Amino acid sequence: MSRPDSQNPSGPARDKPPPGWKPVPLVCPQCKAQYLPLRPTAGRRVRCRHCKHVWRDEAAAVDKVSDALESAATAWSQLGSTMLAAADHGSTMGRIASKFARTPIPMPGEWVGKKLGRYEVRSVLGLGAMGHVYEAYDEDLQRTVALKILPRRIDPLHQPLGLRMFLQEARVAAGIQHPNVVTVYEIGQEGGIYYFVMERVHGITLATLVDQSGPLPMYQACYVIAHAAKGLAAGHALGVVHRDVKPGNIMIDTAGQVKVTDFGLANVSGAAGIEELAERTLGTPGWLSPEVARGERPTSASDIYSLGLTLYYALTKDRLVSAKTKSGMIDQQKEAKSIRREQLPADWPPRLCEILLQCLHADPNRRYQSADQLGTDLLRALVHDERDGTVVLEEEGRSGRSRGIARVWWGFVAVVLILLAILGVWLLAG
Repeated sequence: MSRPDSQNPSGPARDKPPPGWKPVPLVCPQCKAQYLPLRPTAGRRVRCRHCKHVWRDEAAAVDKVSDALESAATAWSQLGSTMLAAADHGSTMGRIASKFARTPIPMPGEWVGKKLGRYEVRSVLGLGAMGHVYEAYDEDLQRTVALKILPRRIDPLHQPLGLRMFLQEARVAAGIQHPNVVTVYEIGQEGGIYYFVMERVHGITLATLVDQSGPLPMYQACYVIAHAAKGLAAGHALGVVHRDVKPGNIMIDTAGQVKVTDFGLANVSGAAGIEELAERTLGTPGWLSPEVARGERPTSASDIYSLGLTLYYALTKDRLVSAKTKSGMIDQQKEAKSIRREQLPADWPPRLCEILLQCLHADPNRRYQSADQLGTDLLRALVHDERDGTVVLEEEGRSGRSRGIARVWWGFVAVVLILLAILGVWLLAG
């Protein structure tokens, strides 16, 4: 594949600004350091000199109507290229999913061949601790669906934790109306058997795909993780932290559509959440963020860390967190350090490495603060655009206050050196 950032991203920083351009002050959203760039940064990724935080300067991107009109042709061209690239990779992923997806092998199941409500249960899709998933047929709407059934009868007058988690999973997923999240249609209960109905995704999980086909090409991995990030962002906007992001919970259907699944361990803010789960270390060992491994309350940045681990796995088929036991994985991750550039393959494009390093920072405040922005950066990585390199603000100039402090400091150093020289001459003369 071509390398979008084969050129030095700091190279354009030395270009002269366009005629008539006036600098717009920038403030780092993390440490609040102030900068006065020496060239336009609108729409560009920029890095703070002090705390190394990376963000995209969206605030000044459309400052003036004239600027927007002047760059309209280029913007539309870029948008078209991005959409074509996304469509191309979507069709490619659809073909790959069709190739590796397998018809479910008939498995014995308590409900196979029976009816639950208006649903005729046909086959087993998966068996898990949080419920068994079946393929079923909706006789009223005449469509195939997936049916998740809590595998034991429960007295409707009682609400054990397992049932509340099961119902929360359905309600959370149903509330996130997004094409990259599996759609939940309804919740039902019959004779103490609780179930919920969701769309039947014909495809394959990212975990199975990588296991069967090996590491994905960079553009395909970026495509899958970008769309998963968009789905997670829709949940984050509603106060929902997934808490179990991993390759097994990301699906690619035969049309190339990416779907985030399994919100059974989600942390929901507000009264709708289950308080007993809020402080627990929940998730799958090997895919946890350091703060979640330590038992701290999860945030959207925790999901972003797990998504970074998933992206690395999709690209390499290797896991960054590995140990012989689950407890060993958790212990390893509790004290995890930020990933360094030298830990990534030398031939990976700089832009891709920057994205991964920001996802896998040990400090949650130094990661992407928006899964939507992560998804946008990954989608932009699908399109060759040398102007999308990260601008290092220390090369762009500092605020007047910072420059003043620097001048005072170097002036002080110069005075000390002069005094030492005079003292040396005096001692030699004596």
